[in-house]
Amino acid sequence: MPRHSIFSLPALLALAVACTTAPVEPDDANGQWGSNQAGLTIARGGGNLTLPCGSAVIDSGWSLSSSGAFIGAGATFSGGGPDPIGGRPRQPSTFTGRISGRIFTLSILVLATKATIGPLRMERDRPMTSPVCL
Repeated sequence: MPRHSIFSLPALLALAVACTTAPVEPDDANGQWGSNQAGLTIARGGGNLTLPCGSAVIDSGWSLSSSGAFIGAGATFSGGGPDPIGGRPRQPSTFTGRISGRIFTLSILVLATKATIGPLRMERDRPMTSPVCL
């Protein structure tokens, strides 16, 4: 006589999926992210993004949904080398992306020009590894 389990196959599959897709918490974004495309240091108070030929700041007030969707506001600054007298022009920007495990994929929309930077793919606890333009 066959033995019967109290678990059905669909129930076991649903349980397995639930255990591998833990919700993302807002503090899961905090820390250092990097790759050969960009370097980001972020906390609840905001973030600093280094690009090969520019930089950006993410203002406080960014959010991260439980599914890992990121959105924030801030500014980008174009160009490499030393900052000119008076600094670089601030270009208001919107930052959107997704955190999935150890990977943060981020895109930047420069509002005045509608130019998009990215998507930039960065890994948790890695520094930026590309040279900065001079």
